[in-house]
Amino acid sequence: MGRGVGFAALVALTAVLAGCGAEAKDSNSVDIKTFPVQTVEVQGNQPRHCKGLSKPKQAAERRQLERDLQQLRVAIKTINGQATYGNPVVNKAVDQFERDVAVEALPIHQRARFIDLAAAIVAPRCYWCFQVLESNRPIAGGGKLACG
Repeated sequence: MGRGVGFAALVALTAVLAGCGAEAKDSNSVDIKTFPVQTVEVQGNQPRHCKGLSKPKQAAERRQLERDLQQLRVAIKTINGQATYGNPVVNKAVDQFERDVAVEALPIHQRARFIDLAAAIVAPRCYWCFQVLESNRPIAGGGKLACG
């Protein structure tokens, strides 16, 4: 037994001595790389065309949105049943409508009404398409308009 205890003591002493004298790396000294800060100027108060543009531009915009609604009616018929994310034909028609309704030629409430019509067309068959239209409304339910 004496020999076993001596061997255990030697192992313990070696372990203690192995830890002595070594420099411990400070855990707070982490190499951090910093980058220069770049500021970006954001265009603030852009002019809003709340009441729309000239009458001829409004008429042209109204005709374009009517064509887009017709394309949505045709495209949505390509979905049998319901589809969460639509299909390429429907997605293309929704994208085109979104680009055209973003033009501020019409008064803001008329553009919102066109979005209502488009949402009514796609809602029964394409959940995602409906959500896209709802999220891009120029006016929020109960929210104050930037126009007044």
